[in-house]
Amino acid sequence: MTSTSQSSTKQPSSDPHSAKQPSTNQHRATSGIAPRDLINIGVFTAIYFVVTFVSGMVGMAGPAFMFAGFLIGALVNGSVVMLFMARTPVKGAMTIMGIISGLLMVLSGHVWYTVITAGLLGFAADAIVRSGGYQSRKRDILAYGVFTLWIVTPLLPIVYQADAYFIEIGKEMGQPYAESMRRLFTPWIIAIWTVVAFLFALFSAWVGTRILDKHFKKAGIA
Repeated sequence: MTSTSQSSTKQPSSDPHSAKQPSTNQHRATSGIAPRDLINIGVFTAIYFVVTFVSGMVGMAGPAFMFAGFLIGALVNGSVVMLFMARTPVKGAMTIMGIISGLLMVLSGHVWYTVITAGLLGFAADAIVRSGGYQSRKRDILAYGVFTLWIVTPLLPIVYQADAYFIEIGKEMGQPYAESMRRLFTPWIIAIWTVVAFLFALFSAWVGTRILDKHFKKAGIA
C-alpha cells in the first residue's frame, strides 16, 4: 500500500520546460518605465540614430547610393533594435525612440512631420510587440519592419511639392545632384521603395534575432 500510494502521488516536475514559467518581460511591461529603462532608451536611441545618420551619408556619393545607405543602416539597426526590445520590454519604449529620432531628423533639416510619423510608427511597433507579450520573435520582427517605414518620410515632399524640394536639394548638394535625384526619385519609385524597405527591414530584424541568440544571450546581455 505504501509503495502504491507513493507512486500514485507524483511530485511536481522540476523540468523548466514542462510548464510555462512566469515572464520577467511581462512583469516589467506592466510595472511601468523604470530609471534603467530610460537609460536603455537613451543609449539605444543614440546608437540607432547615429547608425541611421552615418549610413545616410552614403547618399552624398550620389542619389542612387541613398538606397545602399538605407540598406546598410536597416541591416545594422536590425540588431540594435532587436537587442533594445529584449533589454527594454516596457510600454512606450519604441514610441519614445521614434519621437526622439524623428525630432533629431527635423533638427537636421528634414520635413517637420517626420517626428509625427516616427512617433506614430513607434507607437504601432509598441502595440505589435505588446500583443506578443514581449516574448514573440515574429511580433518583434514585424514591429521593426513597421517602425522602419518612418525613414521614407523625408522623401514624401517629392510627391506633393517636388519643385520646392529639389530647389532646396540643389542649394545643398548642387544642381547636377538635384537633377539626378529628380530623375531617380519619382513618386512610383518611392512607393516601390517603401515596400522594399519594409521587406528588407523584416530580413534585417530576422538577422538581428540570430545574432541576439548566438552572441548576446550567451554573454548574458539579452
